[in-house]
Amino acid sequence: MELISPQPVLTLDEVALRREAAQGAERVLFSVKALYGLSRQSVSLPLNESESIESGQICITLDPDADVTSNVGIIDYDLGRLTVRYGAQAVFPGLYKLVTEGRYDSSLLNPVRVTATDQCTLTPDFSGWHAVGCLDFLPGSIWAGAAGG
Repeated sequence: MELISPQPVLTLDEVALRREAAQGAERVLFSVKALYGLSRQSVSLPLNESESIESGQICITLDPDADVTSNVGIIDYDLGRLTVRYGAQAVFPGLYKLVTEGRYDSSLLNPVRVTATDQCTLTPDFSGWHAVGCLDFLPGSIWAGAAGG
């Protein structure tokens, strides 16, 4: 014969204690719905082993065709850390100049697609975040397979 243990009885006092218990929001998952950015200065971008161009001011926006695992982040309040991953597109005048000079194919005018992952830590005075990021260029980009930090 099998003994069945009785279900614990839930009392009003136990319910009240559960409601009053501290509910820490240790981690929060969020989605990124909008993003844009402009660089402050031009950067040197390699075209091949011997050639590079100046980018001019770079403009970045969210990539509407980004993978479903992109454009999400998580905040860990206990550790004071934030990690965010987003798919982005970058455009810049350096590529336009190459194409209009007839040096490269017009397909270079398609946005450069990237996945960026930022690891952020809370500043000591709690006024903001310090970010260290990693950038991966997606297939179809002229820099596909390259990575940067």
